[in-house]
Amino acid sequence: MDIDIEFYKKIADNEINNPQWGLSKQFIEVNEFEKTNNEYVYERYSIGDQTLTMINRNDSSKNIEYNYYEIVFYYKIKDEHYFFGIGVDINKNDVARVFMRNATYCYLEAQSSEMTLEEMAKLTNLKYSEGGTKGEKTNRGRGYYGCSWITYKFLNETSYELEECLNILLDELEKDKEGVKKLVEKTDACINICKYQYVSANAGIDIDKRTIQRLNELNLELMIDMYCTGEYMK
Repeated sequence: MDIDIEFYKKIADNEINNPQWGLSKQFIEVNEFEKTNNEYVYERYSIGDQTLTMINRNDSSKNIEYNYYEIVFYYKIKDEHYFFGIGVDINKNDVARVFMRNATYCYLEAQSSEMTLEEMAKLTNLKYSEGGTKGEKTNRGRGYYGCSWITYKFLNETSYELEECLNILLDELEKDKEGVKKLVEKTDACINICKYQYVSANAGIDIDKRTIQRLNELNLELMIDMYCTGEYMK
C-alpha cells in the first residue's frame, strides 16, 4: 500500500493551525511548534494498526473498540525535549487522536580503569557509537578521561516511550549476547536512560516482565534519570 506522506502531513498540520481537539488547543497555548522554511517539523512518523477504546456512557462494561489504520507524526517543539503526536486515520483522512510524547534517550555505556577503548570494543561484535581511553584528552579538550569508556546507541530519534526504546536497544544487543555478557563481566556497564517529562503529561514508567527477563539474561542493570520540562497547560 503506497501512502502519500505529505498528503497526511497536511491533514495533521491543519490540526495545529486550526485545532479541533481540546488537548491540541491547550497544548498550543503554551508551546511553540518548531518550523523550517515555514513548515512544521516532525522527528519521525509511524504507520500501523491502532485500537481506541471509546466509553459507552450508558454501560461502562460495554465500551466500544474502534480499530483503524493510522499514520502518526511526532512534531518537534521548539527548545524542548518532548513532542506532540497527531494520528491520522488513513481510511477516513481525518485526525483520530492527539497526544504528548516525552523524549527518551537510551544507550549502553561501559567504563573501565584497566582496559583501553580498543580492548573494550573487541569484547563484542557490535559497532560502538563513542568512546575514549583513560588519560586521553576529552572531546572538549578541557581535561583528560579519568577512565576508559564506550557507548552503544542504536536510535537517532527520541520520540519513543521508555520501554519501546529499551526493547529496541535490547534487540540490537542480543545480536551478540555472549559479547555483551563479556563486556558486562569485565567492565562497569549499565543501560542509561534519560527520560524528559513534560509537566502536563503522565509520568508513569512501565517495564514488563519479559523486558526484565531480557535484561537479566544479559546481566544488565538500568540507570534512569528523569527531568521535568515545559510549561503547564492552562
